[in-house]
Amino acid sequence: MKIGIVGALEEEISIIKEIIHNQEIKKNGTFKIYQGKIKNNKIFLIKSGIGKVCASIATTMLIHLYKINIIINIGSAGALKNCLQIGDIIIPKKICYYDVNLTNFGYSKGQVPKHPKKFNIDKNLYNIFKKILLKFNLRYSKGLIVTGDSFIRGEISKKIKYQFSSAIGVDMESAAIAQVCYHFKIPYIIIKSISDLSDNHATLNFKKNISTASFQSSKLAKLILENINF
Repeated sequence: MKIGIVGALEEEISIIKEIIHNQEIKKNGTFKIYQGKIKNNKIFLIKSGIGKVCASIATTMLIHLYKINIIINIGSAGALKNCLQIGDIIIPKKICYYDVNLTNFGYSKGQVPKHPKKFNIDKNLYNIFKKILLKFNLRYSKGLIVTGDSFIRGEISKKIKYQFSSAIGVDMESAAIAQVCYHFKIPYIIIKSISDLSDNHATLNFKKNISTASFQSSKLAKLILENINF
């Protein structure tokens, strides 16, 4: 099985880099792709950079160059629900954009034309991950993550919560990765850890907690990669 792993920041991929056996580094443009094995799976790890376009480029590159079977996106997200705290894990079942609006043409808020209203993660892949999480008694939240090209805090957060009342988290990459995987029919899953609460202190908290959030999401990805059997 060929597994592509996408993280936006160095902090988000560092733990996975350390456990890839027989590692090789390939360069393509400005990207570095870390290749090797974890158990019986071939791993292709890439730092995409921040934002939707960077995430789309990196994901497309992995799929086309290496004929990837599965994409895993790891990293951080801002919380949109009061029940979530710093370091909590989110594995969304649905993803959409918060900064796409063609409602005047009859589309739902966040829906790209000729695309589903929301992107759904692969059910079979989700169930495999769920079994591993239950085995190790690990807690996580599921729901909707919304994506856009802004760091969300304060009043903007309140607007997003109003427009997407079921959303539990917000980030800058997930929906773009989901859209790419939708086009190429590649199963994918998103693992995010809360870095901030999307409030007036979000910037400070992100800087303070990005290492914690990155560690939590990549630690969970590491556990899954070491225990998954396809």
